[in-house]
Order: sequence, then C-alpha cells, then structure tokens
Amino acid sequence: MAKNYLKEIVGKEKEVKDVDDFHRFFLPYLGKVFFPDKKSKILDVGVGLGDCSFSLKAGGWNNLWGADIDDFNRTLLEKNGIVFSCLDLEKDKFPFAEDFFDVVLSFHVIEHLAMPDNYLNEIRRVLRPGGKIFLVTPDWRKQYKTFWRDPTHLRPYDKESLGRLFNSYEFRDIDIRSFGVFRGLGRTGLWHYFKSLMFTGSNIIVVARK
Repeated sequence: MAKNYLKEIVGKEKEVKDVDDFHRFFLPYLGKVFFPDKKSKILDVGVGLGDCSFSLKAGGWNNLWGADIDDFNRTLLEKNGIVFSCLDLEKDKFPFAEDFFDVVLSFHVIEHLAMPDNYLNEIRRVLRPGGKIFLVTPDWRKQYKTFWRDPTHLRPYDKESLGRLFNSYEFRDIDIRSFGVFRGLGRTGLWHYFKSLMFTGSNIIVVARK
C-alpha cells in the first residue's frame, strides 16, 4: 500500500466529528458484545483516519493503539490519546510485546496486502491467549464488479478463503459473516434498532480467537 494513500483519498486530516454514523454506532456495539471490559488493550491495525479508534474512544475504551504505513493523521490520533506506530505491515515486526493486546481490529486492510503472512503472524503474536481479532474486508462474491476500482486493492477474499486462511494461522472459534448494511437499508437507520441488519452488507467480518 502506498505510504501517502490517505492524503490521496481525503486530501486533509479527518476530524473526530467526521466519523460516520455507522462506525460511531457499530464499534461501541461490538465492544459491548465482545470486549465489555473498557480497560481492554486494543490495537487498530491499519488505523487509517481513526474511524474505529475514535468510535471506541467515544464509547469509553481508552487503552488504544493504532498502526499504519501512513502517518498522515498521526497528530490527531495522538492528540486523542491513541498511541500511533508507523509500520509496513508486510515487513515490520510490531513494536509490542508478545501477548500484549486483548483485542486487535483490522478493518479494510488485508485486501491491500500482497502477502498477509507477516501481518497475521504479528497480529497473532501480540494477541494474548484468548484474545480476539476482528477483521473486515470486501466480499469478493458481492463486489467482484467493483473491487478493482480501488487501485490499492491487491488480493480479494470470500468467506471460504478467509476461513481457510485463519485456520492455517491456527486461530480458533472462527466466526465469519456478512458485514455492513444491505444496499438501500443504510439510509433508513433501521439498523440502529435491528442489529442483525448490520450483518447483511457486501463486506465480510471475521471474529476469531487466539
């Protein structure tokens, strides 16, 4: 992934107030269900502009770290208490001790990596035993017509390939489902009340345990 991809996409720093409604709602919901202890140590791999981390911060989770190849939004992340590391996820050793984190988030990252080996090995290394990873990526089966419109996309995945991948890296209790709101329903806001609608879209979420 290009080191200046964020500037190319948005052109300016993203403020906390710019985080979209879905992230603001979904991340605290995810935390409430899967890691309700607000002292959990959380690493956002591919933190980008901070949508996931800012949303968790607003929900009361304060032990937050972020890593990305692009440090474009570093100042804002650090100003809001998110410890930032600039890393090439395909090559670099993560600067954290083994078994350090309770939770790793990685939203829309793996499809940008030519090889996920270092990325997944390092995520597994820094997760504590029993710690959880939450990974989101486009569903190739649903987005094959549009996937390559993003020139930084390198590898497509579907649910079956992700299941095999996570098994090969010895993750367990692997849960793979559709993610996001089905086209047309997002504008209705019904997913605020019917949580299952957040798992009907054209992306995939993987939840797995070390």
